[in-house]
Amino acid sequence: MRRWQLVLVATLLLLPIVAIAGFGAWQLWQSGWWFWLAWSLPFCWGLGWLLARRWKVLQPIQWPDTPKLHWTPQDEGASQLIVREQERVAQLTARELLQPAFYTEEVQRLAALLGAHYRPKSASPVDHLSVLELLAVVQLSTEDLETWLRTYVPGSHLVTVGQWKLLSKAPGWWQVASNTAWAASIVMNPLNLGRFLASRYAVDPLSKQLQQNLLGTVAMLFVRQTGFYLIELNSGRLRGGAAEYRAWQRKLAGDSPAGAVRSEDGTGGKLPVTRETAAETASEPVTVTIAVVGQVKAGKSSLINCLLGEEQAIVDVLPATAAVQRYQLPLPECDERLVLLDTPGYSDAGATREQLAAAKAAAQEADLMLLVLEARSPARAADRDLLERLAAWYAEQPRLKPPPVLVVVNKIDLLNPPLDWTPPYNWQEPSRPKEQNIRGAVEYANEVLGKFTEGAVATATDRERGRVTGVSDQLLPAIAELVDEARATTLVKALHRRLDQDRWRAVWRQVRDAGRNWHAIWQALSQPKS
Repeated sequence: MRRWQLVLVATLLLLPIVAIAGFGAWQLWQSGWWFWLAWSLPFCWGLGWLLARRWKVLQPIQWPDTPKLHWTPQDEGASQLIVREQERVAQLTARELLQPAFYTEEVQRLAALLGAHYRPKSASPVDHLSVLELLAVVQLSTEDLETWLRTYVPGSHLVTVGQWKLLSKAPGWWQVASNTAWAASIVMNPLNLGRFLASRYAVDPLSKQLQQNLLGTVAMLFVRQTGFYLIELNSGRLRGGAAEYRAWQRKLAGDSPAGAVRSEDGTGGKLPVTRETAAETASEPVTVTIAVVGQVKAGKSSLINCLLGEEQAIVDVLPATAAVQRYQLPLPECDERLVLLDTPGYSDAGATREQLAAAKAAAQEADLMLLVLEARSPARAADRDLLERLAAWYAEQPRLKPPPVLVVVNKIDLLNPPLDWTPPYNWQEPSRPKEQNIRGAVEYANEVLGKFTEGAVATATDRERGRVTGVSDQLLPAIAELVDEARATTLVKALHRRLDQDRWRAVWRQVRDAGRNWHAIWQALSQPKS
């Protein structure tokens, strides 16, 4: 749009509003209400100024739930650095936030902070990164910026750079027009001097505070989004480039390829699905592996039988499963393929080397863990030792996301009084002795193991005696709530595995394609000119 076209469109938009405001002011003047309503303006301005001073503290903009779903503990620690950086930016003045250098310096500052977090012994935060990863950050950030402008700035696709420069002078024009109007009104009515002073001491500070809040919010959004992609960069998830990362994010979010997909910024912006990414997004459901671990006689196999609804796992008072066995678990309203791993039990005195190796291997493969405990047994040292070893292993693999752990306090039917079998038991708000004992067993498990777990449920799985409770009404809903996080664990592992495997294959493909291209160019140059 040319300048006169922009002015014409703006005039057509504002003319009805100005006409209605002028007609309303004339009617108020004729009715005599103008004088009293005019004094309501300074009162509202003063009240707004007081509230703005009280509420001027900006809160850091929280992370959307979807991006956090796949973060590792190391990523969570990095996110706290971003939150603290948002708090620092919120204290800057509007003049500082309007400086173009602020944004480039802020990117460098964030890169240094996160680089030191992920690699504290490295002298440079970017020396270990590839050029492809850095270009991916630039591409992803600019794509999000384009989405924001198209979604939240009407007409942004029409305004040129020169017109933006012209609009930047609008505040100065408004100030000149406002001063001229006040001067004319004071000449016509000296009583307007009071309203002018109220405007200067209330409205001007209020407008500056609103400007500060607006700029601070935009700056914190910039810090959050830039920090998000820098976290993805340092975690190694951008090694495949921007296109593969977008496809992986779509798969993580479970979006349908039939239309647009949700943008990773959490704002609801839409990004188009290409033919290539649609094929990958429409792939088969993800396989989520659930490892069932626990001590001997905790009831792992009987719990699996209750979950499967039929006698598929071996049930015995002795550790009958010598190796890990796999079963497929059907879960209503779940698109993912759930696989149960029945692992050998270990003794309460401590797992043997073979038992620990089998349980640890299953736990490392798992995307979700069910730690089965015997409700009457207070021995939890072996269970805690297994969780500590698993946490230490994942600490050495910071790129991977540890699987969520759900505690299953099993065999609650054997708790005192043992003859009381009147389920369901409301152990969250106990009123009977049995319910109080169940709650005590769950609270003890949370006290000892809660640092490593997502929560606990109480079950009974003795199908032979008809004592089954807590499986369909507690355990299955708890598993369903953790499926999304387990799915993210699966996809993070799959992404790094694919990137590691394709690292040198990609080099070979690039060499092969480059050779073909140079051969075609050489043939074209070597042909005789006609």
